[in-house]
Amino acid sequence: MFNPYLTKQVEIKKIWRETEAVKRFMVEFKSINDQKYFKFIPGQIIELSLPGYNEAPFAICSSALSTNNFQVTIRKAGRLTGAIHNLKIGDVFGIRGPYGNGFPMDKIKSRNSLIIAGGIGFIPFRSLLMTIGDDKINYSKHLQIFYGAKYESDLLFKSEYARWKKIFDFYITLDQGQRKKILGGMVCDIGLITKLIQKVHVNPDSIAIICGPPVMCQFVINELKKINFKDKDIYLSLERKMECGVGVCEHCAVGSKFVCKDGPIFRWSELKDIKGAV
Repeated sequence: MFNPYLTKQVEIKKIWRETEAVKRFMVEFKSINDQKYFKFIPGQIIELSLPGYNEAPFAICSSALSTNNFQVTIRKAGRLTGAIHNLKIGDVFGIRGPYGNGFPMDKIKSRNSLIIAGGIGFIPFRSLLMTIGDDKINYSKHLQIFYGAKYESDLLFKSEYARWKKIFDFYITLDQGQRKKILGGMVCDIGLITKLIQKVHVNPDSIAIICGPPVMCQFVINELKKINFKDKDIYLSLERKMECGVGVCEHCAVGSKFVCKDGPIFRWSELKDIKGAV
């Protein structure tokens, strides 16, 4: 039986440095049973804790079909994340979860989809892309990816680009820099991510899923509306607002909703009339 308050121990098995400030960790539960029964949906969140450093929410970024381990990608930004970055292979930390509703997987199976990610907002989408890559039969619809970052040095998961380019319609844009090839043979556009919406043909029957800085999300929604996306077909991640994971602390309240319990993935039709939702 799932206990949302129970913290379980995981051990670090592998570490990758994604950027100067971002590391990716592969972990396994110390208990074989805990690992066996750990299930999640791409887009869901776990709470990660270290004694003396409190806890914070992070998105799982590995395939939901993996049963031997899972991965989290963490940007160094404070005491807890700094302490996590100092951990080594074999070290242990606590997790509880997963929490939230995850991405609309049934819709992604049945309709063309457009992913729009800005900065570290790309982290939860890695789980979605890895899951689809492991299950191409059930996820056979066309998927487009628009990914924006400030600099090339900020781009995450570069080692995956060659694979994703073969499976998905994948585009990258940088706020600053010069047009050039990057790892995986991809060519970056230069400019805000909204330019990709204006430039690249988007399948008219697609759903759109957005995760990134609030300002980016608002401008992206405006552009999607210009090409006749319906409010119910635009999904938005509010994972940045999550706190305790179980809706008790009420820090994640958005109008009458709690991001921990009702999200973090919402239809825009649920949020558009709530002041300060984005």
